[in-house]
Amino acid sequence: MKRLLVVLALVCTTFAASAQLELGVNGGFGTTWFLNDNAFDQGPNLNPNFSFGGSYGISGTYYFTETIGIGVEANMLSMNQKYDGTVNELNFDSRDHVNYFQLPIMLKVKTESGFYFEAGPEINFLSNATGELTSADATNPMNYADREIKTGFNSSVFGVVFGFGGRFNLNENLLLTAGLRFYGGIADATEELGEEVFQNEWNEENLGTTVFFAHTDQGGNYYYEKTTLATGGVQVGLVYLLNVKK
Repeated sequence: MKRLLVVLALVCTTFAASAQLELGVNGGFGTTWFLNDNAFDQGPNLNPNFSFGGSYGISGTYYFTETIGIGVEANMLSMNQKYDGTVNELNFDSRDHVNYFQLPIMLKVKTESGFYFEAGPEINFLSNATGELTSADATNPMNYADREIKTGFNSSVFGVVFGFGGRFNLNENLLLTAGLRFYGGIADATEELGEEVFQNEWNEENLGTTVFFAHTDQGGNYYYEKTTLATGGVQVGLVYLLNVKK
């Protein structure tokens, strides 16, 4: 028993000696997608286009050894999904703009050379959503701008995030991080609405392009498919190191 206590004491002392707390701010920019089989199967009716968005937030990481730690972030994601297509021989362009509050919890690994890797679960909480659609005919009633389109999006989306990059010392307590980060949703980003509810919400002008085509097949019939939220791009951060060993 005494030997076990001695071993535990040594382990705790080792962890305490190598522990490192880091606080920081971060931001990212990259491509953002709402991936849905219905949307990609529409043919000339609808084309999901490359879209871009950004994020910003704060972070805290506790390294319980010199190389391994746990990090938590609180971020805001500004996400876009652009489309173009044709309805009744009329060309249109649309964009859904959706904001999420992100909460990733990641295992972080760093090396002496400055390389880092991070991975873990992330949950995104829906903040707000607006949409716009413009057609070749400016007087067409299908046009809209700044429409509230939260209806049909799930209030939270669970997924997995991972990233990698480099850590660059600026001085004894401050460093810059730069790398790539990717997120893929596991849970459905949109909510399946019953056919009658879906039709009523569309008539009430509460739906955007993403939710509409999540419920509509190529033939224009009601048919629901899951939507996957995905992002990927550049991630940078400014990190302050506490309890730096002299």
